[in-house]
Amino acid sequence: MPGYRPADAVGVVEHDDVLYAATLPHGPIVVLDGVAGLIWVEACDGPAESLVDRVAGWTGVEPATIRAEVEGFLDDMVERGLLERVSE
Repeated sequence: MPGYRPADAVGVVEHDDVLYAATLPHGPIVVLDGVAGLIWVEACDGPAESLVDRVAGWTGVEPATIRAEVEGFLDDMVERGLLERVSE
């Protein structure tokens, strides 16, 4: 089961490898490209326990190097109401 999912009333659109996420109906719209978009997709597609390792694999960076940034990004998305943690 995924570790995260878009929160209720969040719309997500992908266009040209860029994700646009917003709380509906009033936003604001958050533009997620590059690694931010990758983290979002991986967070919603797989278990939270291996998320940092999966992102590290895609980017060619050691997990320990990016762990704090990945976790900080996810915390920010949850605080903004865009993502929510999924419990087993």
